[in-house]
Amino acid sequence: MANTDAAFGFRPINRDGSPYNGATIRCSCAAADATAIFIGDAVWLDGSSTGGYPGVTQCAGGEDVFGVVTGFEANPDGLSDQYRKASTLRYCQVATAENTYFECQDDGTLTAASSGLNASFTVGTGDTAYGISAMEIDSTSEATNNTLDLQLVMPVDRADNDASTANSKWIVRFNVPQNAQGNTTGRTGV
Repeated sequence: MANTDAAFGFRPINRDGSPYNGATIRCSCAAADATAIFIGDAVWLDGSSTGGYPGVTQCAGGEDVFGVVTGFEANPDGLSDQYRKASTLRYCQVATAENTYFECQDDGTLTAASSGLNASFTVGTGDTAYGISAMEIDSTSEATNNTLDLQLVMPVDRADNDASTANSKWIVRFNVPQNAQGNTTGRTGV
């Protein structure tokens, strides 16, 4: 059976060995940031803050990930906005990357033999109607190189997921979360 090709970015599924319970922190997306952000996007701390809430920006591959956006607070100027439009101040909820496992779709064909390897992720244009991210695992990047963004933990074990065909869903974790213990360089990106 073919997998559905419907990217959704990163979806938290497990935290510290327990099922994910919805824990997030409030972050801000500054009006000065000209990049749209979607639910499921990986983000990093950009060194800004609004009202004391840390500022985040959409990650590109190779940047230390702080966490993943799980939702946005209502925008009184656009109540139907399901994502953060470019150059708009918006508050979001972020599931931090450290000790969290996420589900993500690959953009090609990984196989079960890829379990334990590392990979990068790609950034696509999110869905502006539903606010969903288009980030995916870059299936052409899999390697043993631990400087890549993600560890491919294992394919999702579910009846609707075939790890031997394109667009399979994977359990992943970020190799170097920006908020990881010992990551004290204060970097806000690479």
